[in-house]
Amino acid sequence: MIVSKALVQVVNRLRGRHLWLWLAPVIVAVAVRELSEHRIEYGIGGAIALLLVAWGIRRPGRALVVLAVFLPLQTVGFGFLLALHVPGAILRPAGGLKDVMAGAILIAAIRHIRGTGQRLDKIDKLALVYVAVVTSYLLVPHLFVPNGPGQWNVRLLAWRADCDYVLIFLAARYAPIPESSRKWFIRVVLGIGVLTVGAALYQFASPHAFSRLILDTGRQVQYQLDVLHNQPTVVAQNLAYLTTYSPFRVSSIFISPFDMSDYLVVVAAIVLERVVRGQRSHASYLLLAGVLFALFASRVRADALAVVILVLIALVPTPKRPRHARARLILALAFGLVIVIPSLAGTRFVGAQGGAASNQGHLSELSYGITVLESHPLGLGIGTNPATGNRFVQPGKLAFISDNSLLQVGDELGWLALIPWLAMVVTALVALGRR
Repeated sequence: MIVSKALVQVVNRLRGRHLWLWLAPVIVAVAVRELSEHRIEYGIGGAIALLLVAWGIRRPGRALVVLAVFLPLQTVGFGFLLALHVPGAILRPAGGLKDVMAGAILIAAIRHIRGTGQRLDKIDKLALVYVAVVTSYLLVPHLFVPNGPGQWNVRLLAWRADCDYVLIFLAARYAPIPESSRKWFIRVVLGIGVLTVGAALYQFASPHAFSRLILDTGRQVQYQLDVLHNQPTVVAQNLAYLTTYSPFRVSSIFISPFDMSDYLVVVAAIVLERVVRGQRSHASYLLLAGVLFALFASRVRADALAVVILVLIALVPTPKRPRHARARLILALAFGLVIVIPSLAGTRFVGAQGGAASNQGHLSELSYGITVLESHPLGLGIGTNPATGNRFVQPGKLAFISDNSLLQVGDELGWLALIPWLAMVVTALVALGRR
């Protein structure tokens, strides 16, 4: 009698929201019995993804910090994890962490907008129009380009490349991100900048040892072949800057000198602003010097020009930029120029080391991009951007390079996407100028 009463009390306590905890083992047992091995893997992965989304929605600031860590380190980091015997079956879906975190931040932003009644501004509306156009190309591609890429996985990967950065931009504008997370985000960007510069210095001093570290110890070739399922021609193309030493170009942990330089431009912008605001930190000057060295060693002229533009913007007088801080920056840069200018001779910056041929190549790509935009006003179809098309549509042939992002958007998605995209970029630049 006493036992039966105790059981009744236990059952009553388990009613409601706690009952599912006791049903979980039964559900798992049924799933193991009835489902195939792959479906169980998908189920476990989906459950983990849902848990991460729930965490990210509640803590969008921390999710943004996770993105800041994961994005730059994924390619090289996963290679080293593979070397540590982490199965490729885990690493491949784990690459979706960036999409999970981005989705969580976006959902948090939508909830915040609905809860506060905020209205979208012109930048947001233009961005959403652009995303809507790209999504239409994803769902009904043959309505726009009858002969475009037909595989769903290729189109979806292209959609991610075309839309993810826009959606993350919108999400970060409206998600309730606390000040502490914003500070951590900047610290992470600068910290990875330090790591990037350190690896660049090591690669510059000992390029063969650095290549062995990434390719052999880090098992990068196996990662790209067996986990990413890239074609051998694509792998050779991706790793070319680790196997070619004449002319030598630093690529650091990003493997590509272009990706490395793009990232370091962001780091340079943060450091320059700190310097001109009067923050007398020797670490800021050292990091700026390291960034400029890595950019010089990468031989990426577009990003070198970008840093010149950043310096000019940083020297514009504002109430938060004292004169003495700007004067110190000018002196530091003048000292650096004394060292750099004599070193320019014989480099790509003055047309040597293939620079002249590269200039001609850029002109050819530019001409090709304009021709495609004129002859295909609706674009070549989603999936023909360089990141996707040269990997899946025509592996390793570099068939979809249009010299710059503006033409590339038009060449892939036509004027329907190019007009709102260009308007979004210009409107955002105008807003930044006003700030």
